[in-house]
Amino acid sequence: MASRQSQLIEAERKKCTFNTEELSHIIYGGEELFRERKEVENAVLNDPVLCREDTYFMSRTDEYKRGLQRAKRGVELHDELGLVRNSYKSRIFWLFTDEESLPIGLHLSMFSHAMQGQATPEQVAKWTPLVENFSIIGCYAQTELGHGSFLRGLETRAEYDRRTQEFVLDSPTLTSMKWWPGGLGKTATHALVVARLFDDNKELGSHLFLVPLRDLTTHEPLPGITVGDIGPKMGYESQDNGFLGLDKVRIPRENMMMKYAEVTPDGRYVKRTQSSKMSYGTMLFVRAHMVYGSGLDLSKAATIATRYSAVREQGHIDPRKPEVAVLDYVSQQHSLLPQVVTSLAYCVAGRWLTLVYYGHKPENAEQLQELHATSACLKATCTATTSLGIETCRRRCGGHGYSVFSGIPMIYKWATAGQTYEGENTVMWLQTARFLVKCVKRVQYGEPLTGGAQYLSQWLKSPSSTTPVLRSHAALSDPAELQNLFECAAARMTALAAQQLDSFARREGLSQEHSWNRASPWLIRAAQAHAEVLVFTHFAEVLTEEMSSELKSVLLSCVLLYGLHRIEENSIFFLETGTLSVADMQSVHQEVARHLQQLRPNAVGLVDSFAHHDNMLMSALGAYDGDCYHRLYEMAKKDPMNRKQVADGIHEYIKPIMGSKM
Repeated sequence: MASRQSQLIEAERKKCTFNTEELSHIIYGGEELFRERKEVENAVLNDPVLCREDTYFMSRTDEYKRGLQRAKRGVELHDELGLVRNSYKSRIFWLFTDEESLPIGLHLSMFSHAMQGQATPEQVAKWTPLVENFSIIGCYAQTELGHGSFLRGLETRAEYDRRTQEFVLDSPTLTSMKWWPGGLGKTATHALVVARLFDDNKELGSHLFLVPLRDLTTHEPLPGITVGDIGPKMGYESQDNGFLGLDKVRIPRENMMMKYAEVTPDGRYVKRTQSSKMSYGTMLFVRAHMVYGSGLDLSKAATIATRYSAVREQGHIDPRKPEVAVLDYVSQQHSLLPQVVTSLAYCVAGRWLTLVYYGHKPENAEQLQELHATSACLKATCTATTSLGIETCRRRCGGHGYSVFSGIPMIYKWATAGQTYEGENTVMWLQTARFLVKCVKRVQYGEPLTGGAQYLSQWLKSPSSTTPVLRSHAALSDPAELQNLFECAAARMTALAAQQLDSFARREGLSQEHSWNRASPWLIRAAQAHAEVLVFTHFAEVLTEEMSSELKSVLLSCVLLYGLHRIEENSIFFLETGTLSVADMQSVHQEVARHLQQLRPNAVGLVDSFAHHDNMLMSALGAYDGDCYHRLYEMAKKDPMNRKQVADGIHEYIKPIMGSKM
């Protein structure tokens, strides 16, 4: 007989008013892509090595070795399935094998992508077969012990020796050691090293160099190479993030990635493009995928917390009636349902950004500049919001959420790292702010804006206006009206930031750099507001897709709840700029409450639409069948602490003090 909790979860599913698989098609890009996704997932989860199992009781050394085993089997199964490298099925395959946590994860992503994007056709022809056949294992080494997001501060040096036609790479200081690259510690045989190129002490900018690290037979470090693992981290226990010191290591001239700039055999430096951002391709690639990944990470935590809240009965709303599911409390809905719709929004926005990335032309400097600004603010906003959202989901699971068996701590450990890798979030927002300030100047000069910044042209015509723009309470039920609110607030916030920047320079006589530093809080808020515009715009566009009337009704409520909740969370944007009045904010709160009530019957159906397999969630609380208490107890019994009834140390340390007069 099914448990009480399994009965409750099935009762929840019967309340659902739409076809969950229809929404799955929207989340994952269509029926065909969803079908391919499930095929790959089944192949991975049915493999005895790749099927996910808990690692709660493994040592870090065991987890790393397990990661190596999974990497080997992943390569084998990938070929057995006949998957084409870099195809959709191939990318999904590695997603389900936990690519990011595999010791070869950076080889599959950043290393190979950087090689394709930064190497000449001749270099690609030489190196790509070795990369794809795993004849070499690579990593991407940019971050240093003393510098991360500030590329111009990197200390690793590369100098060209005309006599031998070699580059000499050196780590001149302790802080110049590469620090954090995944796969570097124990796995990689080669690294794409970001180093500042010098010619007779004249700096020529940062460039990529392919540096052999280990002997291909013995795997021992090569002469001049100091390499190792950086030690335990908050998460990614199976990933060997490493350090690298270079002691005047020589590499052939051909090992410089020369697509956009080269050093000729006689030592002449030839730049093939004037854009300094052409070499940003790898970072843009990763950031674009991080937005979609943030949506999936948050959706896993939201799935666990929503399912658990639907089956955990606690307390009474009406003392005369039985205990109710925690999800029936409006306070619980107000915490969890916004996480569900935010997951949807980030998946949709992430899919859009990924398509934009694959469709952009690297030689189009203006397009590249906007893509850089867009990916930077979306990466920062989505990873920051996701990290907070996952923690909200954990807390809304009560005490059991603190148990690693809930699955949420593991998700949090993975997701929160995204706030710092590929650009620390504050730096990312400030990079977007530079783009926005340039947009303000272009509008002032009467120049047109394109792409996602076009809305600034309309609203910056009267930048000093602080008149509320909400027409009526009823207008909050219109996605177009909400988009106007986001655009108005973002434009006014951008104008305010530009004014502050100008004020510090003109009134206080500060330099451009010092003015930028003083104005940074306003600039960051402008970039955050711009990110909110982009996400809401593309989430609302999903309503134009073909779908059943039942799903459209639910999705409309999701879009509206998302927008209204983001207004609540970022009320400073709307109140400080005068976009909304205090009375308007009260109307926003009322509309949020209305949509919580509307979406409550579909809460479990919405998270089911993400179609996360139990083996991907690894959760006692959030399994599909809802049988949380039985799973939690079974997991606890597996703890090695429970192999003995009397634990080691009890007789040695505790018994002697029992009954003492301490």
